[in-house]
Amino acid sequence: MTHYTKTFCLLVIGLLSFQPASVWSQTSEAKPEMDFISGDAIQLDLDSLRQWVLDMHPAPYTNCTKTEFEAAYEAASRMYDGGGSRMAAAQAYARFLNVMKDSHSCVSLKSLSEELAQVHGVFPIEVTTVENRVFTLEDASGRIPTGTEIKMVAGKSARSVLGMALPLVAQEGEAQVARLRLADKLWNDLVPILSHSQPGDSIELFITDSLGARVMFPLVHPDLILHHRENQSPVHWSFQTENHGVTAILTISSFQPHRKNRYIRDLKNGFKVIRDINREESTPLIGLIIDLRGNAGGHVSLMEELVPYISSQPVLLPHAVQIRQSQHTYDQYRAHAFQWPVRKKSKKWEMSHFVKALRTTPVDSTAEVLFAQASLPHKRLLYQGPIALIIDGLSASASVSMASWFVQSARGKTFGEPPMGSASGTFGNPYQRALPETGVRVNIATARYFTSASRIWESRPLLPDFPVSWGIHDLIHGNDPVKDAAKTWILEQP
Repeated sequence: MTHYTKTFCLLVIGLLSFQPASVWSQTSEAKPEMDFISGDAIQLDLDSLRQWVLDMHPAPYTNCTKTEFEAAYEAASRMYDGGGSRMAAAQAYARFLNVMKDSHSCVSLKSLSEELAQVHGVFPIEVTTVENRVFTLEDASGRIPTGTEIKMVAGKSARSVLGMALPLVAQEGEAQVARLRLADKLWNDLVPILSHSQPGDSIELFITDSLGARVMFPLVHPDLILHHRENQSPVHWSFQTENHGVTAILTISSFQPHRKNRYIRDLKNGFKVIRDINREESTPLIGLIIDLRGNAGGHVSLMEELVPYISSQPVLLPHAVQIRQSQHTYDQYRAHAFQWPVRKKSKKWEMSHFVKALRTTPVDSTAEVLFAQASLPHKRLLYQGPIALIIDGLSASASVSMASWFVQSARGKTFGEPPMGSASGTFGNPYQRALPETGVRVNIATARYFTSASRIWESRPLLPDFPVSWGIHDLIHGNDPVKDAAKTWILEQP
């Protein structure tokens, strides 16, 4: 089973994007204290947030009506009119933002998680929900095996903690499964807060194993948690020998650009191996499995790097982007105006013109930019055999757009869970700002990307051809029923 760390998943909630440059962030001079916040301060920030959304979001009423938008604002205003904690303020802002059902417009859970961890410590157990029960997915200390059910934590029902995480998590359209998966990742952040703990304190777990044990589990300081994934490549290849040949498995954990050159090199090297295998008649390649589980998206240019290796036809993806210009984005685009010269009529040339359009769109206006340069098939490394695509509730943004093209082009079959988004497109280019009174950081989408020329917007998530769910037995024994189903389909192909 492939595990995706909580740190990575919280990061991408705030950074999910289909964007030409990094997520922009307004820096704050000082980190606010984690203490009582007055109701007036919460309300002032809620007012600011509402205006920011109206100024910056390209289409705030896409997944809700204006009446629902205003009702959510009023409801959030009443939540903590007498004041509350920093977490309470974040809940009010999330209550308002979540009415748009846009996962790019949300409370920045990464920032919130990091600040809370500094005060309360880190509970180093990740969980997953299977059959409406909470199980350990990964224990950084190695004390509790994967698949151990957690009944109680710090005197509270494990499921009730999950219920408290859900209101903070943004939902993309009607992608309810994706929202639950993200709530799983927030679960262990809330445990130290609910128990009023500090680093060094211990939390009592009631777990169901052969002994039905109660375990005292220490909280650790966030500086002791090793972010071991940071130096790893987002591309991982494996080649498994079957009875009739070889199955290639390509796992892409992210389309983010901080390891761009390594991403491009590792992607190409894997398809070179596929070419070499196909040249050996004794061990033919049976098929390719592309695993995008946990891949929350990133840059369109990196997603497009995959297309020429698996499509025999030119592919135009995305078709267009609608952008909303505010004074904040205008200033940021102008601050990054310099670009290196690129070859004309290339994908990089098209992206440079897109960035230029971002810089020149007038403030307080909305513009649409069309894409016309298709991704062309790779001449020597094109793979035309069977492909199975695996997705889950944490697959989002660029990953969903890749899945959308995959389905619409009939390139292969999809397996797993509905992802965080529909086949029609995605919001993106989130701009992060710190609310002036509380300092809580929020992300607001400033663009909307369309994956087809129809411009029809769908709120329902993309449904896999073969829905496959994890069972408790799979979790305990380390099985991967989704990958097994994909392999079975590939072996059945002529």
